[in-house]
Amino acid sequence: MENSQHQSGNMERRVMSRIDAALRINYQIISDDVALNDPYDPNFVLPRYFLLLAELDQFDHALNYELEQLNQRDQQIARILSLFNQKLNLITGSLYDAIVQSMLPIPEHVNFSETGFSFFNEHAMQEGTYLHVTLSHPENAFHIAATAQVAYSREEDNGKYRIGAYFITLHPQDKVKLSEAVTAFKNQT
Repeated sequence: MENSQHQSGNMERRVMSRIDAALRINYQIISDDVALNDPYDPNFVLPRYFLLLAELDQFDHALNYELEQLNQRDQQIARILSLFNQKLNLITGSLYDAIVQSMLPIPEHVNFSETGFSFFNEHAMQEGTYLHVTLSHPENAFHIAATAQVAYSREEDNGKYRIGAYFITLHPQDKVKLSEAVTAFKNQT
């Protein structure tokens, strides 16, 4: 869905693909000294479930690439390794269901694109505040870490504040994941 947003006062107009989704979101306010650091830097507090899911995601991408390369040289070995990977996915899926699900935060309503996001918060945030954020799709479509800067914070009718932020540091592959998720969600509707 194409979404045109007007911000009160500034009359800023952005036309881009944005979607609403239930995502697991964690954030921490950070200083401007570290706002440009790598969002996966170990000095940031990354939730354990996020690290596990992000590592599994990276492993899957690397394995799929290697299987494609191997398939061109030896299809039989590639097939055996693909079956092994399917079994591994079943095992990790079972562990995920049994253990990791209990650690996960409840998904929240987030509006996002490959350039930024907005979410509801109990408290207002000052415009210009830097955040370190992790976003995880509940069905594992993506898990990303980024740093962002608050663009607006306004009180809504529900008594909460809508916080809008744009990404400052976002790995190129994470931007691709967000873009693919936006396209996939748009195609579902």
